[in-house]
Amino acid sequence: MLFLCLAFVLNYLLFTYGLSFHSFGNEFEYIAREMNESLETFESSAVKTSWIRQPLNHFDSNDKRTWKMRYFQRHDMWKPKKPIYLFLGGEGPASPVFLKTGIMYDLAKETNGAMFASEHRYYGKSKPFDNFTTENLKFLSARQALADSARLLKLVKSMPKFRSSKVVVIGGSYSGNLAAWLKLLYPELVDAAIASSAPVLAKKDFYEYLETVSEDFEQYGTADCWDKIAEMFSRYEELFQSDAGIQTLKREENICDNCDMSKSENKELFFMEKASEFMYRAQYGNPNVIKDYCESNFTSNFRKVREPNLIFNEKNECYYYDYDEMIVSIRRIDWLTAWIYQTCTEFSYFQTGSSDNQPFTKNIPIEFYYRMCTKLFGAEFDEDRVERGVKDSNALYCGLKPNVTHVVFVNGDMDPWSKLSVLEDISYDAPAKMISQASHCRDLFSDRESDPEELKDARAYIRYLIKKWIGEGDYKNNTILL
Repeated sequence: MLFLCLAFVLNYLLFTYGLSFHSFGNEFEYIAREMNESLETFESSAVKTSWIRQPLNHFDSNDKRTWKMRYFQRHDMWKPKKPIYLFLGGEGPASPVFLKTGIMYDLAKETNGAMFASEHRYYGKSKPFDNFTTENLKFLSARQALADSARLLKLVKSMPKFRSSKVVVIGGSYSGNLAAWLKLLYPELVDAAIASSAPVLAKKDFYEYLETVSEDFEQYGTADCWDKIAEMFSRYEELFQSDAGIQTLKREENICDNCDMSKSENKELFFMEKASEFMYRAQYGNPNVIKDYCESNFTSNFRKVREPNLIFNEKNECYYYDYDEMIVSIRRIDWLTAWIYQTCTEFSYFQTGSSDNQPFTKNIPIEFYYRMCTKLFGAEFDEDRVERGVKDSNALYCGLKPNVTHVVFVNGDMDPWSKLSVLEDISYDAPAKMISQASHCRDLFSDRESDPEELKDARAYIRYLIKKWIGEGDYKNNTILL
């Protein structure tokens, strides 16, 4: 998602929970919602909702089952022989907002392109099954989703008016992976791609995530901020050492009396929730957001797609940290179950505290995630299954060295997900662009007056590359060199 991700973009209410865990997504919907908030007016009739019937299993000709995938299209700016742009869906519902604003819209406007936005199988309204059992989820994978996108592009290109159109695919976070991988596996269908904040390297123990959060707060926070974080988390750790300390923690943190904080998994849940507030600001914020949080002694607010209810009980009286109840809540939310399934079977991306180079202690172990996989999907989804999925993904998609051309990999240097992305040019025609003081997927937005000049320049550079690669616009007279 990670997105990866996800993973990882958004605070979702998990019924009685409101966990802000970024290893659970949902970066894709975060981007869509923030883009939508930036719109002033838009004539919605320009966007059409469409459906395409897809095979349940693209890789078994004997399986004749099908399902319907949703996508959006907009052609009002298109002119004959001009490009096709496809924004690939990720770990959340598809949104028509990508056809109204953002870098795809800007490119389409500059080149008179047609726009499409697809929805990933098992997310949004594109559900092959109503019930997300482990048996039904076995058809959920990036490989199947890429085949869905390829089939959609073949349908579009079969239309006489689009036969000579170049194709550009765009994605951010996990869908940024898909943009690069679609160019890798279906080069005959895709002429160019933008892979924004794409964690293309599957990794079992993603300890670098919290390391990057630590670096962001050390660099952009107040002089004493890092030490204050370390002191706060060390004190939490100390309080967990005794019954008296746990009682003190319960009073200070308003934890429900009947919550058993002596259980290791509940303790891990507590540390994950506390760390997630710092993770959120590093992934989606900017230097000012981090500085403000430090200056406020970790109390300042930062815009969230949905305000979290944290881990309040049903009556919103106290915080109830219970790992088993969290699992029950996850099972009620289809998109969340689906994304965790993908992490357990393909990417892992498990954000742990195993590194010594971060102040959040080591109380978020990888076992926290392994336990989640087996509890949600069965005993066979254990550490070995996770490791096998990671190895298979990196073998199929080539990790940090995909054999692609005409793909630009873009990252913000504040974004923890950048540690799993392509940060050095693969070749002249597969460059990497790092944007200073930028966070997750910021290049996918249209320019705003308040945006730093370096971010605006990066977007101009990306558009220049795409137009150069597909032979459109005034790129020949453009001297952008970033």
